[in-house]
Amino acid sequence: MRHEILSDESLEIMREIWARPEASINDVWTALNAARRKKVRRTTVQVQMTRLVRYGWLSRRKSGREYLYAALYGKDETVGDLLSALARRVYGGSFVELVGLLLERGIFSPADRRRINVMWRKIGRGKETGPRLFPA
Repeated sequence: MRHEILSDESLEIMREIWARPEASINDVWTALNAARRKKVRRTTVQVQMTRLVRYGWLSRRKSGREYLYAALYGKDETVGDLLSALARRVYGGSFVELVGLLLERGIFSPADRRRINVMWRKIGRGKETGPRLFPA
């Protein structure tokens, strides 16, 4: 797990980085502003990306007159780390409690439950047969 937890703003930048193999500050700035009513300044994105390099989330390399940035950790690995940190902070590390809360709250749609069943059976037996987590 990385030593720095990502803020909401950093996660927004990381989502843009994960969407492509490499990105410049202008690439990220343009993508962020395309989806916003309140625009973010280019210097704000530049400072945040420089911090992400310093914290070990991004690498950068010089390409002509600009830097290109790439994620050092994938999205799935990062989400796993965030969920582990949440489970540790709130439930003393118990994922059972975390998943139990999600189940009790009815967060999963029928389509979600079907997908989870397929994933569960693949993990448990290496094929798509076997016990289900959710009733059909």
